[in-house]
Amino acid sequence: MSPQIGGMEPILVPEEPSPWWYWGPAIGIILISMFAVLGLAIAAIFPYDSFMEHYSEPQQPGPYPENGSSQEQSEWNQSDEEYEGWNQTNNIFDAIENSGMQEKQMWVGTLSVIASIPVIILLLSRHRWSFYAATIWILFKSILESFLAMEVQYMMDDIFSVFPNNTELPPTWIYSLSGIFQVICCNITLLAVVVVCSLKTADDEVVPPSGFHIPNGSETT
Repeated sequence: MSPQIGGMEPILVPEEPSPWWYWGPAIGIILISMFAVLGLAIAAIFPYDSFMEHYSEPQQPGPYPENGSSQEQSEWNQSDEEYEGWNQTNNIFDAIENSGMQEKQMWVGTLSVIASIPVIILLLSRHRWSFYAATIWILFKSILESFLAMEVQYMMDDIFSVFPNNTELPPTWIYSLSGIFQVICCNITLLAVVVVCSLKTADDEVVPPSGFHIPNGSETT
């Protein structure tokens, strides 16, 4: 028979969950948001439109010296390689700038950080709806990041268009697919942490009765 106190059923006392089940995810989301803000700052200050201005354009080598010496032809090849390389790099930065990826990255990061603020507040205050809010934020963040990953494919189409036609290049959908895969893996891991913490703070967790809960004068039968 189970022990009774004064002829009554055993007393089960609700266990107070550790606040770190709330504060841990909150700290994690704070760190994620801080890295997002850092990424926003880098995206905002990186000069895609004027980056190549810091590197002087090489002089166009002119026609190939067919009747020149081997040294002249070698120097022309080197000059032509430098000139073509500079132009190709400049076209790549122009393609990135024209794709609008910088602005899209800033919008995605800004929305993600803003949406995380009420979630952090709810977790720090140990609100009963905090884990639901965290789950919604993770899903919202996943949608935004997946959209950004798909936009990478269109940007890579523009970048690859500046390469010579005979250049062997991978299909651009690989970049979007790998980006979406990373988004899914990272956010599923984050969601799993939130689910575990939510289960650890469930209301039905109890602990066995202790001597501190036995009323004075009661006898155990």
